[in-house]
Amino acid sequence: MKRPQDAMKAAYTLQGFATTFYAVFAAVTYVYLGNTVGSPSFGSLDSKWAKAAYGIAIPNFLIAGSLYSHTASKLLFVRIFRRSRHLHSHTVAGWVTWAALIVIMNGAAFVLAVGVPIFNYLIGIAASLFAAWFTYGLAGMFWLHDSYHDGNGIHTWRRKWFQSGLAFSTVIAGAFICVAGMYVTVRAIVEAYQSGAVASPFAC
Repeated sequence: MKRPQDAMKAAYTLQGFATTFYAVFAAVTYVYLGNTVGSPSFGSLDSKWAKAAYGIAIPNFLIAGSLYSHTASKLLFVRIFRRSRHLHSHTVAGWVTWAALIVIMNGAAFVLAVGVPIFNYLIGIAASLFAAWFTYGLAGMFWLHDSYHDGNGIHTWRRKWFQSGLAFSTVIAGAFICVAGMYVTVRAIVEAYQSGAVASPFAC
């Protein structure tokens, strides 16, 4: 970064825009759709508006899907060719392996998304187990750990009482979302099977 002192300005600006956008979007969605909102939320719109929303969202789906498949492929590629010239040089073996990994990762994602009849619920389970901690719990844990070891232990927590309280709150929030989210999702899976709402694999 050309001016490292601007790092926090950028972070605050990003967080401010992200928080505002998510809050406004969630409020508008629940005002007009209520508790009948589907997943994704614009799937609950009228057919005309849903098609328009999906059309606008397609680039985001492609970028996000490519990002995740690329990350998984890169992880395996590095593990396969670690300490090998294929990792950094343009070789036939390297390119063939990379192309094969991309196809395999996207194929696996397709099978999971279409072949698993409770895929939406699996997303809820994954979000409860991991996203709750990555977005809330770990941030608080990291701050508490760094302030404790880089500062004066518990005295630092007492001196910076507001930051400490905020960090503890995010840890508690992450734990609550994890447990409550898992409970709600598992209960929804049970109710979906009992009501016959779960389709067969590859039903689409």
